[in-house]
Amino acid sequence: MGISQSVATWLRNLGHDAVHLNDEKLFKLPDNLILEKAIEENRIIVTTDMDFGQLLALNKHLLASIIQFRTSSFTSSDIRNNLELFFERFSNESDEKFIVTFEDTRIRYRKLPFK
Repeated sequence: MGISQSVATWLRNLGHDAVHLNDEKLFKLPDNLILEKAIEENRIIVTTDMDFGQLLALNKHLLASIIQFRTSSFTSSDIRNNLELFFERFSNESDEKFIVTFEDTRIRYRKLPFK
């Protein structure tokens, strides 16, 4: 959500099973159904939309990993640079469910479920 399709293409070129909602003509899918789809398909949501963290906080039985961007720039190159940083720092923890928030001056990593 809010991420360029070129980022999904870049992820696929790196060997990840990345899907952009536009690839499946689901660009108007409501957040709660995106969350359900991610859980069902065991995917990580990469988004600029902060609503997904709130959905997880309100529904503690839902567990999906989310990488969210709360930055001043959402260019494809900035997103790719941050995702590279994610792979470097958190690749050992990607088996667990988590929320990673990229901000301009920090990165926050939180395991799920929220306590």
